[in-house]
Amino acid sequence: MPNTHNIFTKLVCHLHGEVPADTLEAYRRASGTIYDLLDQVERRRLECQADGLDPWTVPPATQAEMLCAWNAFVLQHLGDQFLDADYKENPLTVGYVPPITADQILTFYSQVEGWVSRAQQAHSNTGYKLDIAVPAELPAWSRVEPCPNTHLHAMLEAMRSVRDHAQAALGFLPDVSKISNPDRLKQAQEIHQLMAKALSKARYAEDLHGQSPTREVHERVEPFIKEAIETFYTVGQLISMPERATNINQPVIAPPQVTPQAAPQPPRLQFPMPGQQGFDPWMLTDPSQRYRLKRDPQAQQAIDELWRLDPNPAQTITIQNEIDAALARGDIQYSVGRNGARLGHFFCCPWGAVYVAVRPQLLGGQWLNTMQEFVFDVTAEGVRLGETFKRHIKIGVFQTTSDFEYGDPNAPADH
Repeated sequence: MPNTHNIFTKLVCHLHGEVPADTLEAYRRASGTIYDLLDQVERRRLECQADGLDPWTVPPATQAEMLCAWNAFVLQHLGDQFLDADYKENPLTVGYVPPITADQILTFYSQVEGWVSRAQQAHSNTGYKLDIAVPAELPAWSRVEPCPNTHLHAMLEAMRSVRDHAQAALGFLPDVSKISNPDRLKQAQEIHQLMAKALSKARYAEDLHGQSPTREVHERVEPFIKEAIETFYTVGQLISMPERATNINQPVIAPPQVTPQAAPQPPRLQFPMPGQQGFDPWMLTDPSQRYRLKRDPQAQQAIDELWRLDPNPAQTITIQNEIDAALARGDIQYSVGRNGARLGHFFCCPWGAVYVAVRPQLLGGQWLNTMQEFVFDVTAEGVRLGETFKRHIKIGVFQTTSDFEYGDPNAPADH
């Protein structure tokens, strides 16, 4: 009977285009650690309160531990809820999920380990300083709107739980009437204002959703649930590090429009171009892989062909230099996997490194949020078939793979 069920399940999943959830289940197995970490931090917060401390007087390392544990919890809980909601609504395909659901869950899960690692480092080192910009934004939601019903149900359940934990944490803030320091008073007021906004969005979403929403109601309630979760995520971080709450509620003012003629011109930098002395054709390749790949004749041929087909090598070199400068400043880092080791490089020529943004920034014309992973994807695949040479910052969730490609200008691009 189990084998028959497995065959039937696989058939149903194949017909519906669902994919195995093995990787997602592996991430979910780590959830016990995250929830234990949250319990530990919440107990620590109560101990600090009993000792007469408040969010401003808690040691900096403990603040960092609390913030990172909060972020890990929210992300893990979102992923868990999305997985549970799909299994509950589609019991015949437990162990499989639609690709859009898999991508959304993996987007959440992929950031958990980074926050857990930082929380554990902060717990073990009283001199720990957070190396990443906060408050961090929640990873992007699926671009499909309206979202599937299972996504809406998952977000609603996650919103309720995250709200409860955020409200409990808010009790750590002293009453504003007892805060004499003007800077701290302003920060506390900013946090309370943000919390009021989140609670209002959550309440409206619940009331609007009701028991069995129509498709029209579904579309209306979705943005309220998303905004509530995003705001609770921010609130939890600010309760841990209230100094980061200064002007958090101020509207973002767009910079004035500047005409091209009046726009300040950056200093013109000269870099060796292909064919010139000093040019390094391996500059796009992950530094840890250059020595090995330089000794691969097929890789050398692929790199040379890539540069020959690049219609604007100056633009490619400029973006790579932006990346190198951001790495040197500490604005980005090499991405690491769950084992703490370097995640590696992109599977296709020119085999660029996988990075993660440490703080929000514009890089290569692409806006990056904190904790977003990316590669500089440069490809000449399909160029000889009339396709456009491509160079762009590719944001995604990257995992270890055995795939390796040299890139073929005579074949259509498939990534």
